[in-house]
Amino acid sequence: MAIGKATLLKQLDTVPKNWYSIYQWKPTSRIGYTEWIAERIEASVNDILLVEKDLRRRSFRLADHRGQIKLQTGIRQLTEKRLVRAMFNLSDVPTLGRIIDYEVPLKENDNAKHGDIDLLCLSSGSVLCVEAKKPGASESILKAILQAFVYTSLVATRREAFLKDYNLPPSVKLTPTVLTFASAQSARQIRERNRFPNLWRLLSALNVRLVEKGIGAFRFFIVENPWTELNTCLMTSAQPNGDVKALFCDGFVLNVVEYPTS
Repeated sequence: MAIGKATLLKQLDTVPKNWYSIYQWKPTSRIGYTEWIAERIEASVNDILLVEKDLRRRSFRLADHRGQIKLQTGIRQLTEKRLVRAMFNLSDVPTLGRIIDYEVPLKENDNAKHGDIDLLCLSSGSVLCVEAKKPGASESILKAILQAFVYTSLVATRREAFLKDYNLPPSVKLTPTVLTFASAQSARQIRERNRFPNLWRLLSALNVRLVEKGIGAFRFFIVENPWTELNTCLMTSAQPNGDVKALFCDGFVLNVVEYPTS
């Protein structure tokens, strides 16, 4: 049930002032609350802490990431996990770049308050730390922006080790990125940015903080394929080692478009 601005912001004031707690707060997913929450976060952006406790010390790169999936529903059910693994198995995605890894772990242990980077891409000297949203997702892009900001900022605190794990040159720039689909609400917010001025002012404030840390500014991509194509875009392939991989069907081409925000 929707609540008014005063009640919402009063609730936000009780949320611990760290980025993890704020993006985990459920109202950040609600489009109707985007402008109110973004305005309040921007006003206190310099007072919000990045929780580094229990950030991964082991290798960020997992040996068992082979693009395999476990099927509990039909392959036509499009989930983020299946789509990012199909992209990984494709290796190169036009516009997005070379896919290096997926579901990159940030936790050192199960008690850590960190998530996973959905997709890691190499694109024109930048390493894109991608937060992905599935087709038809109803979440506000605000949550995706906060997640990408947090995850990239965390990786930047262990930049040297992270780049070494992936055999990447020291010159590359870590860059927070949001990848969404044309049918998702987050894509509509990108296209209709004039309707969300507070959100994009917050983004500008976050970009300032990123640049100060030597991190790239946000990038946004939308998969523009219509639902009629996406609905039949995946297939499975059984591998000799017993893996089942998610692959894009022959002839299907991802139409990824980058949207500038300035």
